[in-house]
Amino acid sequence: MRKWIAGLAMLAMFACAFVPSVCFTEDRDTVRLARTIYALGKEESYETKLALGTVVMNRVESAWFEDDLGDVLEEQQQFPAGKRYDDESLRAAHAVLSGERNLPEDALYYRSDAAEPWGEANRVERVGGYSFYSEDGNR
Repeated sequence: MRKWIAGLAMLAMFACAFVPSVCFTEDRDTVRLARTIYALGKEESYETKLALGTVVMNRVESAWFEDDLGDVLEEQQQFPAGKRYDDESLRAAHAVLSGERNLPEDALYYRSDAAEPWGEANRVERVGGYSFYSEDGNR
């Protein structure tokens, strides 16, 4: 019986070490943000993932959007609700939740370079495969 308990304990430690989503040490908002970042930028660099997280947090801190991270992430057709994340996306989520930003505070919108471009008028910066804007390009 002791061998079974020790074996299960070892399996749990292994799972937590190599599969971050199995561990229960992360709070809900951090995991939700990491999943969103991963859904948008899983093949992108850490800097791009940080920029995507920055847009989310800029919205939380803006008077024009909801004040709660969950409410911002749940806005219709704004951010995907992913089911997975990786270590880099989790690290970017931790960084932006701790106040780190790599875009100015008026960068509130993003657009994949693979989508139809919004143009240069309100583009704040381009990072990786994304452009970041201060105003919605659909206006």
